[in-house]
Amino acid sequence: MDERSFRNPKLRNASLIAYKAFADLAAKSSLFVITIAAARRLSPHAFGVFSLGSTLGWILAVVTDFGIQMHLARAVAKHPAGARQLLRSWLRVRLWTAFAAVSAVTIGTAAAGWTSPYSVPVVVFALVYACSGLIEFLNYFYRGLSRSDVESSLTLWQRGATLVCGLAALAWRPDVTLLALALLLPAVVTLCVSMRMALRVGADTRVRRHEGIRARADGTGAGADPRIGPSTMSVFRRDVWPIGAGIVLSALYFRIDVFLLQFWSGAEPVGLYNAVFRLVEALRLFPAAVMAVTLPSMCRACDLRPLARAAAPVTLGAVAAAAILWASAGWLIPVLYQARYEAAVPAFRILLLSFPVMALNMALTHQLIGWDGQRAFAALCAGALVVNIALNARLIPAASIDGAAWATFGTECFLTAGCAIALSTVAAAKRAGATVAESAVAG
Repeated sequence: MDERSFRNPKLRNASLIAYKAFADLAAKSSLFVITIAAARRLSPHAFGVFSLGSTLGWILAVVTDFGIQMHLARAVAKHPAGARQLLRSWLRVRLWTAFAAVSAVTIGTAAAGWTSPYSVPVVVFALVYACSGLIEFLNYFYRGLSRSDVESSLTLWQRGATLVCGLAALAWRPDVTLLALALLLPAVVTLCVSMRMALRVGADTRVRRHEGIRARADGTGAGADPRIGPSTMSVFRRDVWPIGAGIVLSALYFRIDVFLLQFWSGAEPVGLYNAVFRLVEALRLFPAAVMAVTLPSMCRACDLRPLARAAAPVTLGAVAAAAILWASAGWLIPVLYQARYEAAVPAFRILLLSFPVMALNMALTHQLIGWDGQRAFAALCAGALVVNIALNARLIPAASIDGAAWATFGTECFLTAGCAIALSTVAAAKRAGATVAESAVAG
């Protein structure tokens, strides 16, 4: 980012969003290409193992973070001068949780027997996603400092290397374990580089000066967070734990259908569903880019205007994208994958109905957490998990992957309604607090 971008907040935000969207597009495209290549090169059973291993690894990454990265971004956004201290405090915690998760998976698979075709690739995928989870933790640190450009640059490097390594492994030998090892190498290298850069960015005087000016302008202050250091555990219990509970519960309701499909329908339907779900998941890159850049302003907001400015374009864009893909789904899926994946077209169209609601929910949940509504967020995600399991239990045995897709749509609608109620309550409280403060000043 050049000096002009730092001086012009609107230009800077637009540049950061564009760069983040481009980096995420490249990242999603690389993973998408690997998924297509894996679907074509691996056997249906091996591709099912790939789907299960990657989903389990993703869930483990979410569980080991347990809301720490969102808390870090929020704390850094509000107290940028204490960024380096915050990073050091929480990085130690994240390294231990990642190590514990990989150890638990290794012990579990060893107890189950290494002859199982699931064991070795599952452990390697656990390592891949443990590293990816730590990288994402550092990315949230960059976001809190409004330096998502650093995150975007590292993402481009990592995903480019991942694409090369993944395709080379599949071309050499169609083996799911070899593919997992190929994905591990770029993740390890990126993690090492990002850890060094994060410490340097935390001490970047230009960023701290920029953030300090803006923080003083909106009255938030730029001092170090008084709740870090010796009180890390108390902060975890009070602020981080509800965020983590909500994120873990949201991860479960978002992808537990893969395991329920495995239970009721087998590995091959999992592969079909995972193939089209990855497409919808890739569509979330633009909403994610907008949230990554606007998160600091949403954390400091006193009303819902920043939320409206973020939610409107991502939701309308999602509606347009869903409509286009709905019309082209009949030929798109067989072309991208193979003819045998045509059976997943109806599920893909149902998932497209969910996409605009997913985009809106991304904005709503970010605002809810940014306003310290983590307990309401956790309660809503717990309710969403119950709704999702109930819907899947009813629909998967009757309609297989189509039922899983309808369960996703119903769950997202439930979450939208809950977030709207929670945010209206918090917004009313903020307005009342502002009125009281104005009266006190006037008096």
